[in-house]
Amino acid sequence: MDRAAQARWLDHANVVLRGAGLRASAGRSAVVELLGRQHCLLTAQEISDCLRQEGSAGSTATVYRALETLHELGLVRRFDADGVARYEPVDPSGDHHHHIVLEDSGDVVPFEDAELEQAISGLGARLGMTLTSHDVILRGRPQDEPRQPG
Repeated sequence: MDRAAQARWLDHANVVLRGAGLRASAGRSAVVELLGRQHCLLTAQEISDCLRQEGSAGSTATVYRALETLHELGLVRRFDADGVARYEPVDPSGDHHHHIVLEDSGDVVPFEDAELEQAISGLGARLGMTLTSHDVILRGRPQDEPRQPG
């Protein structure tokens, strides 16, 4: 997400949280503020570590509770890759990207592909469905470098 999208997400998240009747807690607010600056996946531990480095309030348990609440309210998307849950903000505009999990390292790389989006849209039409959302996580490894003749 660009800065404007991050600001929209932060405003949207605060409206949704207030609308759900949740009072602002220091720990949850810190998690929301941190996520508002992110554009891709973070683990709960990474979030906790970042907050600790910033001197923000909240324990790891607070981070997990905040993430669960944000997930239940549709404000963050949870991706489970190789037994590790990662979270990212859901852009209220519907803009999104997909992910490739690298086999060797477990690192997650975001990507966008207009042709993939068109294919998914076409699939929905062929199935007689209006697709409301989708998640794509690919697993792979870099292709071997071409060998130079000798």
